[in-house]
This record gives sequence, C-alpha cells and structure tokens, in this order.
Amino acid sequence: MALDLENRSRDYLYGRLLAVAENIEQFALDKAGEGRSTTAARLMQRFADRPYSTWRTMVPLLQPYMQRLQSNVPQFLASRKRLLDEIHNAFEPQEFLEDKALSGEFLLAFHCQRLALNRRKIIRKI
Repeated sequence: MALDLENRSRDYLYGRLLAVAENIEQFALDKAGEGRSTTAARLMQRFADRPYSTWRTMVPLLQPYMQRLQSNVPQFLASRKRLLDEIHNAFEPQEFLEDKALSGEFLLAFHCQRLALNRRKIIRKI
C-alpha cells in the first residue's frame, strides 16, 4: 500500500504527523551521531491513546532538533515544515482537537509516510 495523500481521516493524518516528527528527530540524531530512540517512538502508545494532547507535548520537544537542522540543513527542515503544515491543513479543526484514541489506520499512515520519506533519502543517495 502506498501513501494516500488524499486520505483526510483524522487517524490517517495523525499517523502521518507522527512519521514526519520521527523523521525530523531521527535525521537530527543521525547528524549528531546519537543512537537513541526518538520521542515519537517512545510516545507512540500514548499518541495512539491521546493524539491531540500528546502532539501538543511533542511539538515543543521537536524545537531543539529543528534549531539544529536550521543551522546545518535548512532545505531539509523547510521541506519537513512544509509537509507538517500540509498535513495540519488537511484536518477538520474539530477532529484535530479530539483526544479520543486512534484506530489502527494511524499505524498504516505512519508506516506509509515513513516509507515515502525514506524513499526520498534513498533516491538522493543514488
């Protein structure tokens, strides 16, 4: 299954957000030579149970990584910020604010979005 850019379901969009957040942090950790797990990986279960409140916690935690990337690879960060904005824009406001648990669809979106982001990296290396 490929990433569905037309899917506007709340669960799917939250899965995509989590994948982009993980990608940003993982890229910054890799650049710094740090081998620890990402905030997205550590908070995945909490995110599945309470996506809105967990996302509100995660966004400030991404800021130090974004600041690092702004200095080193601003074009990478700009593309990820644009993607985050596009995903946020696809939400219905009330659905975004709901803090009810996500269905398994969020995992599908997470993995599809992560694969799409990783494919870009592989293509650039070739």
